[in-house]
Amino acid sequence: EVEVLQGVQSLLKRTLEQTVEQIRLLRSAKYYLEKDMRDKFSALSIDKNCTELHNRSPDIYFTDQSAKIEGNSVTPGEWQEFSDKNVLKAEREKNAAINLRSVADGVLMQTYNDLKKQFDIVNLAFENRIEEMGKAKTKLETHLIKVKEEIGEMEANIDKLKQAIYEKQAPMKVSQTRSDHRTQRPNIELCRDPVQYRLISEANEINVNVTRLQELLADAESSLKGLIRNQLSLEEDIEIKKKSLYIDHDVCVEHRKHIQYVRR
Repeated sequence: EVEVLQGVQSLLKRTLEQTVEQIRLLRSAKYYLEKDMRDKFSALSIDKNCTELHNRSPDIYFTDQSAKIEGNSVTPGEWQEFSDKNVLKAEREKNAAINLRSVADGVLMQTYNDLKKQFDIVNLAFENRIEEMGKAKTKLETHLIKVKEEIGEMEANIDKLKQAIYEKQAPMKVSQTRSDHRTQRPNIELCRDPVQYRLISEANEINVNVTRLQELLADAESSLKGLIRNQLSLEEDIEIKKKSLYIDHDVCVEHRKHIQYVRR
């Protein structure tokens, strides 16, 4: 649109320059026509006055220098040619002005059509972009809702894992306490009986479960951090989309409503 505007300005500037020059030529032709008319009116008045002179006219007089051909006088042919030249020049400039007026009208119409067409194209581009941006923003907001739900679920899962790990502490204490107590059996009673092996197996089993729960907790906390980063990224992107929509819809489109191209 800027390129079209610059092109229109350049074309109008050239047309204006041509118009100004044509006006100058018209004024020049007008000046010489009016000057010729004044001279002819003056000559006509002199000749009319001469035709009215007679022998008893009070304002007749002797002058020895009058009965001669003036050095700066012209022939009737030259006189006619001079007047015809002024008329032809005026006619030529008038026709040129008419043609230029037609060209100027065509330029104005063409530039109006070009500007209006480009204006409509840009408006359509804004509409499409705003619609596209709105859909993208809605999609991001929908995804953000899902991410927040996942964060809530992950936080609940982390709480459950922490609770499960905590709940393993008491059984581990019981198992270890039993094993410790049994180490105090006297003399020959310190037997590696099935109970002892079962206590050892129980402790190992609890350790394995706790280790597994801690691994799951670490994975869950890592996933939670990733979800939070994703949430922040989505929120930032949504804010950018909001600002873009504000600029395009509330600023640019509103400003463009004040643009009016008048057909001349």
